[in-house]
Amino acid sequence: MVNPNKFLINKLWWSQFPFHLRLITKIRFFASFGAGGVIYLTSLIFNNIGLSATEIGLGFTISAIIGTLTRLFTGNYLNKKYEIHYPLVISSLISVAAGFFLIISKDTFFYIVGQAFVGAAAGIYWPTAEFVVPYFCHPINTRKAYALVRSSEALGIFLGVFIGGFMNNFIYLKSIFINDIFCMFTIIFLVLRNKTSIKKILENYQKSSLDLIKTNQEKWNKNTLLIVSSLVLITTSLALIQVTLPLDLVKGGVYRDAINERIISFIISFQLILLLIIQWPIGSWISKKGKLFGLKFSLINFSFASFLLFISSYLNFATFYFVFIAMILVGLGTSSFLPTSTDIVFCIAPLNKKGYALALLSQCFAMGYFFGPFISGRVLDFFGYASIIWGAISFFCFLMFAIIFKKLF
Repeated sequence: MVNPNKFLINKLWWSQFPFHLRLITKIRFFASFGAGGVIYLTSLIFNNIGLSATEIGLGFTISAIIGTLTRLFTGNYLNKKYEIHYPLVISSLISVAAGFFLIISKDTFFYIVGQAFVGAAAGIYWPTAEFVVPYFCHPINTRKAYALVRSSEALGIFLGVFIGGFMNNFIYLKSIFINDIFCMFTIIFLVLRNKTSIKKILENYQKSSLDLIKTNQEKWNKNTLLIVSSLVLITTSLALIQVTLPLDLVKGGVYRDAINERIISFIISFQLILLLIIQWPIGSWISKKGKLFGLKFSLINFSFASFLLFISSYLNFATFYFVFIAMILVGLGTSSFLPTSTDIVFCIAPLNKKGYALALLSQCFAMGYFFGPFISGRVLDFFGYASIIWGAISFFCFLMFAIIFKKLF
């Protein structure tokens, strides 16, 4: 029998957050629900269609290049206008166009066009979605607010991959793109329905920020370059987990046999379920620590996870367990990195450069997709396995962890 008190507790827990923070949490849930399947399953879909790993990686690279341009424009727009309704609506419409091209694509050309639209939409959406959280969260702590929105994204991504994978296998191969289109129209509806209140709250913050800038013009933090380098490294690791790992597992390792797609889907689903379960508690725990604790914790987890993936390529026994443990570490690293990264970048930026700062953070994700999938795709096509990639990621993550630990603490 269902306990009615449980629903009351959940309602009270949800009601503790400000209305506009709940609104952006819903928007980010639907964005992730649509994008989850697109991020994790696109490479497998077009691998089945017959595109090479290099062609698939090229699509993600072009997406990252286009995203760079839209991020710069969006960061400038946010700094000047303090408006989010137009960027959110425009990015959703572009994402609808991306879904259309990916649905009709049967060759490299339309695939790349679709990925270009994906990059453009992401470049507009992500800085906007990150930018608005600190302005919508008062009186909630910013890191706790970011933990909340990241938890909703973890739920959205999990459902997007789980439901999308089911629909791809049993209904239509490209169902994930149809789901993404549906989610984009939902976001447009939520934004337009609350357009007036969103505009009002941001206009009030813009006036107060201008007064602060006149009296206290800040400079970039002296450790900005080191922090940004760490963010690029971690986002590259995430890009490789999302795009390259499924291809590496399905192709086999140096001695490891190829793993069938059902087991790969289980591994990905497990990692997403784990992230869904631990994102809020880990995020809340990290919010009580020092500013850079989450970044260091993330680096060490990604280092050990990549090392296990490196080892698994040279084994033909118990490899599933090595990959399984690696996914646990990836979940821990991701859940600590996502809320921490945005809060750090927002804090180190000058008052009049917050929009650019979050565009920079979003660009770190784009840089990860720019370098990671294309280079790893070439490695996969040339060698047939990606062990050298995992070894390199493990080494650099540990090196960056040691530098940050020694220099900043």
